[in-house]
Order: sequence, then C-alpha cells, then structure tokens
Amino acid sequence: METTTQPLAVLKFSKTKDGTPVLSITRRDGSVAWQKQHDFFPMHDLTHYAIETTLGLRQAFWGMMADGWEFGDFGTPWPRGPMPNVPEALLAEVSAGWFDSFARHTADDGEGAGLLNAHLAEYCAQHGHPSPRTITADEFGRIRRLRDELQARWHALGPREAMELEFNVEP
Repeated sequence: METTTQPLAVLKFSKTKDGTPVLSITRRDGSVAWQKQHDFFPMHDLTHYAIETTLGLRQAFWGMMADGWEFGDFGTPWPRGPMPNVPEALLAEVSAGWFDSFARHTADDGEGAGLLNAHLAEYCAQHGHPSPRTITADEFGRIRRLRDELQARWHALGPREAMELEFNVEP
C-alpha cells in the first residue's frame, strides 16, 4: 500500500481579473496566508522557489512560510524580528536578489556560478557572516532553467488564472 505525504505547502500564484498578482500559501496544517502583490514579487518569489527547491533549503523563505510565518513578517518593522541568522536563509535571500538583477547577463552556468559565489562571499564579508556553501555550475544551471520555466508559466497566465507549486523540502 502506497502512502502519500502532503507537501509542506502549496503555493498558488494567481492573477485577478485586472491582472493583479495574488500569492497564497496553504500549509500542511491547512492554514493559509495570502498577499496581493506588485508585479515584481511573483518573479522574486518564483526565484526563491527555484533556489530553495533545487538546493534543498528548508530554513529559507518558503520553509519559514510553511512553518507559519506571514508575508508581512518579512518587512519593517519586522513583527517577528529580522529573519533568523540561518545560513540557508542568507544564501537564498542574497542569491534571489542576485538572480533578479544579474542572472540574465551571464553567458553560461559556470560563469554565472562563479559570479554568484563571488557576490555571496563579498556580501558575507561585508556583513560579518560566514561564507555560505558554494553553488556549483550544475546547480546554477538547474536553478536558472527552473526559474525561467516558472516565470514563463507565470507570464503566460491570463486574468483569473493561477499556477500551483508544491513546496516539499523536508528537514
């Protein structure tokens, strides 16, 4: 007999009738959080998904959301306090920001991984954090391809359409 395990969370990226992005997360316990978003955020949140699922990061943005954090917990005045100083969370957040700004300018996965790793090391040195693990060229390529696929799916959605993703990174 096969047993199925519910994912930690199901993410739903939707567009309202006027095209406004809405993101919701349904956690394993059935609780739901949602947020109307600006056009930038679906791309950023899909980038987080690609990074966190590819690298198996459980203690980053989507893992924290699956554990009960709310969207508003991630902004000033930081209702829960700043994000925990967890290497996975730092790796995901700094990498997502880098992908949002620079990934499209890299010629190949090896170059991209080298540039991202250099950026991560510089960021950590400037902010007094230990350097996170390095990202291999293979991982970089898998992140980029998944991110590109998910963003293309998002852009193809019409008003009142949605796409769902399972977040299933276990500790």
